[in-house]
Amino acid sequence: MTDLFDYIEWRGDLPLTAVPLCDVDALLFARLSYMPFEGVVPTGFDHEKLLPDAARQLLAKAQSSFVNFRTLEDKRLLEKLLDAPRYQGLALCGYETEYDKENEEQFAALTIRLPLGLCVAFRGTDGTLVGWKEDFNMSFADAVPAQLHAVEYLNRAAALPGVLRLCGHSKGGNLAVYAAAFCEPDVQERIAAVRSFDGPGFQQAVTEREAFHRVIDRVRTYVPRASVIGLLLEHEEDYTVVESRGTGIAQHNVYLWEIRRGGFHELENVSGGSQLIDQTLREWLAGMTLEQRERVFNGLFAALQASEAETFRDVRDHGKMAALKAILAQDDDTKKETMSSLRILYQSLKKALPEDPLKELEDRLTTLIRVGKKPDSSELEKQDKK
Repeated sequence: MTDLFDYIEWRGDLPLTAVPLCDVDALLFARLSYMPFEGVVPTGFDHEKLLPDAARQLLAKAQSSFVNFRTLEDKRLLEKLLDAPRYQGLALCGYETEYDKENEEQFAALTIRLPLGLCVAFRGTDGTLVGWKEDFNMSFADAVPAQLHAVEYLNRAAALPGVLRLCGHSKGGNLAVYAAAFCEPDVQERIAAVRSFDGPGFQQAVTEREAFHRVIDRVRTYVPRASVIGLLLEHEEDYTVVESRGTGIAQHNVYLWEIRRGGFHELENVSGGSQLIDQTLREWLAGMTLEQRERVFNGLFAALQASEAETFRDVRDHGKMAALKAILAQDDDTKKETMSSLRILYQSLKKALPEDPLKELEDRLTTLIRVGKKPDSSELEKQDKK
């Protein structure tokens, strides 16, 4: 299989003036938004840094101090871009990142100066509980802070001249679509394309708004064969299915997507398992009112944060028992609603998935799906060790 790195090998020697931007370039730009460019790329739009120079500086920084690359592939991507003629003339500006635990916001964006305009790239969810909580808030809130921030950021970036393109991966794709829909009218008129890479959709109340429909014909979503994230909530735009060599949730990793010389390896439809999971999650959410969703998700994440974890890895490695105890310590109504919702989700997944992959999950959730039964400490200790 061929991937994003192969694409750079094939097209890297062809300048954008010879072979125009394609959606694989947009995927590459979306991935750039994940780079820890603090102190490297200017935060405003009055100054900029050439992409190769920014990559070189960040890689040099990584040799002398700790740099928090999300994956090893991110570092490799920067190394590949250093000498690729296609990307030599591009400049970066407007690097912005926000992490607000109190307001439950996780946001980051980057603007790439192109020969004939701009590409605004929005970062997806990081591994923090705050980032994931904001994603779940989309299922019941009219707008989450990162979406509003994305609109405001795009309006500021549009002070620079030229055609606008927007892109993002995961939640970043959702932010790109939201910003395009609800930015200033004169900014929206300049938008040529919006690309969401496995980004979740929106509540129906959002997709029905006139501003959303004004831009939807310029939006395209790409999802991997076994997508879960990208099929969540409502989608009005066209979407393209991409082959991926990943399995399970790893399909969300764009470095595993298969690339052809002129674009993606496209498929007719998502997998049957993906469709079942999508239907299951939709039915689960549809079975709760907006108020119930808010209470359930607030309760779950309050329990996770009670374990003093900042990321899901922290919960997995050190805080599972503390999170379980926190759930069981909730008031009776919240605890009953949370556990009932988890039980319904589990039962729905059991119908949709093969038996073997669910066996471990069933063992781990035994203490949670019995509404009203409080396990003793030895049982919780046993669950935490799994």
